[in-house]
Amino acid sequence: MSEQIEDFNKKILKRFKIFCAASTHKGEELIILKTHIQIKRKYGNILTIIIPRHIDRSFYIKNLSNKFSLNTQILNDGDSINNNTEILIINSFGVISKYFNCCENIFIGKSFIKKMKNISGQNPIEAAKLGCKIFHGPYVYNFEEIYELLKSHGITQKVNNDLELSAEIIKNFESPIIKNQKQIDFLNSYGDKILKETALELNAYLK
Repeated sequence: MSEQIEDFNKKILKRFKIFCAASTHKGEELIILKTHIQIKRKYGNILTIIIPRHIDRSFYIKNLSNKFSLNTQILNDGDSINNNTEILIINSFGVISKYFNCCENIFIGKSFIKKMKNISGQNPIEAAKLGCKIFHGPYVYNFEEIYELLKSHGITQKVNNDLELSAEIIKNFESPIIKNQKQIDFLNSYGDKILKETALELNAYLK
């Protein structure tokens, strides 16, 4: 049954232009919702997927979205996506790559909140490995070197607000991204390198 629901959801997702905001924190969802509204003025079939860093915030995000009169759905494991959903809030663990596979444009959170700047940033490698274009706010302290590397390959881009983010996504919708296999191969090898280095550091520490 779960596989049938999954196939149904894939068919639904193909009807939309999709933008995904992942690992969002309080304060960022408002920016994402404003981004959605800006894009909606150009593309009425936009679906924004929000994957909060802490899923216990799902109902808070839904209530916030409802204030903008957006059709909002909290999706639990096994649920089917509604045909009229505009904002899809993912309320389950371990599924982020599944939605990255359906998207070309990803915003990575914990990057718009100035008061968190000294602990800011979430790892963009998983989205990058799937060939996505990644957007982030000004604050990526924890992963600054990785973002700089990805920027040099044209994989990531900094945006400062909802107007910049929506403009870049609209631009990508008008000229669809072709997922670059060289990018994917490079990121897979880079991700493996990071894992090996981390494992070596852990082993040294444990010894």
